Amino acid sequence: MGQTEWSYLTGTTGWTVTDKNPWGKKYNFNDPRFQATIGWWRSMITKGYMPKLAATVGASMSDGFGAGKSAINSEGDWNIGTYTNYKGITVGVAPTPIGPTGKRASMFNGLGDSVWAGSKVKPAAVRWVEYAASAACEDTVGEKGVVFPAIQSGVVKATAAFKSKGINVTAFTTQVTDNTTFLFPITDHASEITAIMTPAMDAVMAFKTDPSSLTAANDQVNALFK
Repeated sequence: MGQTEWSYLTGTTGWTVTDKNPWGKKYNFNDPRFQATIGWWRSMITKGYMPKLAATVGASMSDGFGAGKSAINSEGDWNIGTYTNYKGITVGVAPTPIGPTGKRASMFNGLGDSVWAGSKVKPAAVRWVEYAASAACEDTVGEKGVVFPAIQSGVVKATAAFKSKGINVTAFTTQVTDNTTFLFPITDHASEITAIMTPAMDAVMAFKTDPSSLTAANDQVNALFK
């Protein structure tokens, strides 16, 4: 779904991944706005601004940055600590670009706490999950300045913790204050969709097919909902 790769670009065109979210039943990879954006993004390879697909397979994007092999990476806030802890690397953080809609765009995602049905200690597991979702836990996470918690009070504490470390995270928080975030697509058939779209996108990025080929892949995806 291009969460950290291209969704911050496609999301500024007015395009949405699905007809509704969550639980949409129609994907929109056939939309001209999506395909044109992917085509532009791919052109960064021929222009020399982005590595070829083959060079990225099995490689760590963040470690490449830390080794001085890349100058600009698009990344999620959960990796702030990774990027700022590289020795000898000066890191700056900038917000994603403003697109045709006149706004930025940032796909957000999160973790879901759950209890295994086969657990032999379900009551204790439930208590842990309840604590993990509480403000007390989220505030503790925020105070450590590692990731942004899911509760606003924890976000405030995390922002302050990052600031105390000399890290300006407003490039991330501005997406929240400006209401330019959108949800990772939640639908049925997630694994099957991944199995269809991953090779389809790889073929485009490897210049084996054109972005228009994603229309056929989109047809396969939408057939899953019939």
